[in-house]
Amino acid sequence: MAIQHSKSIRGMRVLNTGSKDVVCEVDITVTSYDDSDQEGTTIESNMDFELTTDGITSESEGWVAFDSLTEEIIYGWLGSELADQETNIQNKHLQRINLVLNPPAPPIVSKATPW
Repeated sequence: MAIQHSKSIRGMRVLNTGSKDVVCEVDITVTSYDDSDQEGTTIESNMDFELTTDGITSESEGWVAFDSLTEEIIYGWLGSELADQETNIQNKHLQRINLVLNPPAPPIVSKATPW
């Protein structure tokens, strides 16, 4: 039994200006599951990020053309904000998965009469 975590970019939006495809928003999904019961324990959560775009154009230093973007490049742009939010979500997923795999005992149970 091991908890598996992954993330993926589910969408992006670009500025609708004269600049060429300046990414301004990124949507990321974090998925977690226990490998002993993937179907029964899979949990997904979404994170949304806004990127600073002031003064950014396709002429800016370090510009990456939209067609050349990779998930790793975008994750790098998000830096510690992504890492912090991802860790928080993974911890919440872990707690929920543990409750599914090891549900707490009910506080009250029925019992037959002793006579």
